[in-house]
Amino acid sequence: MRIFWFAIFLFSSTLMHSQSFEVGSFFTDSNKEGIIEGVVFDNEVDNSPLLLANVTVKNSEITTTSSIDGTFSLKVKPGTYTLIYSFIGYKTVEVKNVIVASNETTQQLQTLSALEVTFDISSIN
Repeated sequence: MRIFWFAIFLFSSTLMHSQSFEVGSFFTDSNKEGIIEGVVFDNEVDNSPLLLANVTVKNSEITTTSSIDGTFSLKVKPGTYTLIYSFIGYKTVEVKNVIVASNETTQQLQTLSALEVTFDISSIN
């Protein structure tokens, strides 16, 4: 009888003091989003931050605009992406193979250069 009560005591204390673990949480953690963040710089003005530059994930509707200090942040699912940086009057830049891991932040720094404007006066009548 003593062994029976000891087993009941051991079982109940184990249940009361054990940590809870949900099997579902193990699988859902692997699908959490990652973050792509960085800064867009202006190559024409001493590499100063470029505000209101567009940062888009290619072939998706995920897009953002850089803030006054040139920073941006995108939340995406884990995977490999191509980022498109654009701004009016500047060359559009594509950066391929940006790898994003679950619950991690990927840093991206990008400099944009202005388009060269050429004007041919000889073609005007």
